[in-house]
Amino acid sequence: MKLNEAKGDWALVTGASSGIGQEFAIQLARAGMHLVLVARRRERLEALALNLQQDYGVQTRVIAADLTERDQAARVHAELSRDGIKVRLLCNNAGSGRWGRFESTAAVDYERMNALNTSAMVAMCHCFFEDLKSFPSSAVINVSSPATYQPVPYMAVYAASKAFVQSFSQALHGEWKEHGILVQTLVPGPTASEFDELAGAYASALLGRGRPGAVASASLAALAGGAPVVTVAKGIYKQRVFAGLAPSSMVIREVAKMFKPPV
Repeated sequence: MKLNEAKGDWALVTGASSGIGQEFAIQLARAGMHLVLVARRRERLEALALNLQQDYGVQTRVIAADLTERDQAARVHAELSRDGIKVRLLCNNAGSGRWGRFESTAAVDYERMNALNTSAMVAMCHCFFEDLKSFPSSAVINVSSPATYQPVPYMAVYAASKAFVQSFSQALHGEWKEHGILVQTLVPGPTASEFDELAGAYASALLGRGRPGAVASASLAALAGGAPVVTVAKGIYKQRVFAGLAPSSMVIREVAKMFKPPV
């Protein structure tokens, strides 16, 4: 999918109120695409929508939705369908995580995390398939994580949910390619955003954070090439080799050292 051919069409970004999602919205508007902005915080979305209209002259649609709740993807699609809006680019960016010992977080919080990171993404893809299929070319961007490549003690549920994203997205790439739909799995590195604060991050072996704008730029630049996986994170090749060849006990032990909470 070439962005210059999608000018005047609609893109939908989840988690658009901040971080990588906000950067996707800005860069897609700059490319001339109209934007559907989805997140929980309506005030932030409306402020962003106004800026996009003023700066780039695009149309916007704000939908405040908590995607951890059942049937929200269907509600979003129904609202847009009533207004005759068909989505050509779907960016499933919304996600959440939690650092720390597994038992220290309530089970209901893990349920909501899984609902957002996995179920909502699947539902959005399913609901918007006919929209995407109706264009000569279209795209889905599913945001994954380097955590997908090995189990991560002290981020156990988050890493497992992103492993689901990685597997599902690449499988869907294989299925939907025949329809002209590119499904891209995006693997950002640690990024400067609200994620760390909301996830309860603490000092760890993860040093430095990249810029959200660089992540969005790399993803969009790769659309025309049709790659199934776009990696912005550094050191992924070494990470994959280590996780694939080292004994499981060693992988678990060494990763645990990186993420163990302070005493």
